[in-house]
Amino acid sequence: MKLQTSTLFFSFVLLLCAGLSRGFAQDLPAKFGKVDEKEIAMRLYDQDTSAAAVVLSDYGYSYFIYSKGFKIVFERHTRIKVLKKSGYEVANISVPYYQRNSKKESVYNIKGFTYNQEGGKLTKDKLESKAVFDEQTNENWFAKKFTMPNVKEGSIIEYSYSITSDFLYNLREWEFQSTIPVAYSEYNVRIPEYFHYKQEQQGYLRFDQSTRTNSRDRFTITWSSDLMPGMGGGRTPGGSEQVEASSDVYRWVIKNAPALRPEKYITTLRDYQSKIDFELQTVKYPNSLPQVMTGNWDDVTKDLLMADKFGSQLNRKGFFKAEIAAITAKHTNPEQQMIAIHNLVKSSVKWNNKYGYYTSGPIRKAFENRSGSAADINLMLTAMLQDAGLDAGPVLVSTREHGRVPQGSPMLNKFNYVIAHVKLGDKEYLLDATDPLLPAGMLPVRCLNGQGRLIKKDDQRWVALTPTGKLTKFFNGELTVNPNGGLTGKVMESSTGYNALSLRRTILEDGKEKYAEKISKEIGNYKVEKPEFQNVEDLNQALNINYSLTASGNTQPVDVIYLNPMLGQGETENPFKLEERLYPVDLAVPIDYTHVIRFVIPEGYEVEESPKGAIISLPEDGGKFMYIVQREGNVLQIMSKINMLKPVYFAPEYPYLKEFYNQIVAKHAEQVVLKKISSN
Repeated sequence: MKLQTSTLFFSFVLLLCAGLSRGFAQDLPAKFGKVDEKEIAMRLYDQDTSAAAVVLSDYGYSYFIYSKGFKIVFERHTRIKVLKKSGYEVANISVPYYQRNSKKESVYNIKGFTYNQEGGKLTKDKLESKAVFDEQTNENWFAKKFTMPNVKEGSIIEYSYSITSDFLYNLREWEFQSTIPVAYSEYNVRIPEYFHYKQEQQGYLRFDQSTRTNSRDRFTITWSSDLMPGMGGGRTPGGSEQVEASSDVYRWVIKNAPALRPEKYITTLRDYQSKIDFELQTVKYPNSLPQVMTGNWDDVTKDLLMADKFGSQLNRKGFFKAEIAAITAKHTNPEQQMIAIHNLVKSSVKWNNKYGYYTSGPIRKAFENRSGSAADINLMLTAMLQDAGLDAGPVLVSTREHGRVPQGSPMLNKFNYVIAHVKLGDKEYLLDATDPLLPAGMLPVRCLNGQGRLIKKDDQRWVALTPTGKLTKFFNGELTVNPNGGLTGKVMESSTGYNALSLRRTILEDGKEKYAEKISKEIGNYKVEKPEFQNVEDLNQALNINYSLTASGNTQPVDVIYLNPMLGQGETENPFKLEERLYPVDLAVPIDYTHVIRFVIPEGYEVEESPKGAIISLPEDGGKFMYIVQREGNVLQIMSKINMLKPVYFAPEYPYLKEFYNQIVAKHAEQVVLKKISSN
């Protein structure tokens, strides 16, 4: 949205911008070019002795200037201590900036030094301007990149730069956390009274300091001479005058921020990073009415449905008329039509692994080339569904790696994917045709990320991106125990839902023979023979694998036989190792694992020891683990069943989840002991 100044406001220049920058510099946590002896001598970071590097200080400052229009200036000064060789990568710096049409961001005034202690003396290696280069990352995004010179264990690197931006909609965000610890992080923002920004704070760390003060700033307003028409008109002279305006000055500080480290079962670390972001809400110049700058979904939906690479593609349906006519002639049931169209797109166009919600070109071209992006494929799918008379529309999605979408004002850059939505009576389906192994109505795991936005003229809303199935596996074995400790018998593994999806992909990519070899290796000491695969390509049926299982044992009968009921299929390690966890545990899909084994005990042996049964539940019906042991004659049956009933568990539930898996691991490690009955 373009900013326009009132004719009564004319143009002005912020006189104090340079002075403000120098004034803030007096309170900087580190002065550029001067390092402390303690920083040079540091060999480890006390707050995290495993850290390969630590940000000693990170300071940012954003403020406004006016020069042929409002601009935002962002200044940054960062100092990092390298502690280990594995920390050398912190010397590779990338500064992103944005350009669109005539508007742009400019990165300038890049400075940097690397400090080392050599022979008892402090050395400084300067970042040379020729070491800085530009790289384009996509249509509108670029990056200034450079590598700090002469980095070693013990080095301190520091760099600073400035960015001038024409884009006022978003003040530059500030990230208080990184993938290495941050000892000190500070952000200052100075906003003139003409602009009102919404602040979005994220993360689990509290501010050590958070202040808002008010300042009076002087502006010089200048205007050119002008010719006024009419009877009382004439030329009015140009001139200038000084006015005062109020500014809000914000300061945020976080000290000793821990490193963001990858953990199991999360979307993306960016969803949990402590940071602050801004969105322009209104602009109010003197002697003018306020301008509302936030978009609304009505306008965004209208614009998207008219966009050449989005909604316009839904109207270009002529090239597949024959295919849709054949499907509607064959299938009269709307659900069958939906499934047939989904299968048609999956089999016609191969996904090129590119994301996005705008098509790369006309969807007809993707259809003819039999290859396209997620937007090409799923907007084509939507167009075909509509052409068949089904109530369908596109849904904007942010994938798990891209991060969650705030549900306030529309921000299209928060999305990076699109799928199809179909409403049949009182049922709703979400479809993705990028994966030939996905049944209709089942989303890939990458899309299971909160909410998506349905883009339809008369039905625009948020829709839940929830899984339609579970990660389900059923293991059933019947084994005869031999007196020498060996085993012989049959096993059946049955998978549905997301476990079947993953397993089908592996089998088809590796081939059945290679996968049979893989099963043998995973079982360990057990030998797998004659595997038979059922329903590998029938996506609507359970995927079954049947095979013979043997274990050789000793050459002679033994007095004591040890059996592991899980046959190498059990949980051997707790995935939740942290003492406490601040992030949710996001499994994406519920889990249902069932393991049933029947041992036929040899004549002349008795069960001396066997695991005891157990039932362990998570609070509020979040999950259940059942371990049941039954004995009938010479048959010992053991069942282990793990049900994780929710796709997401929040941080307060983590201690229970950790203990839940501790007990599962312990129970799965228990053995059955058979002892030969004494002949006496």
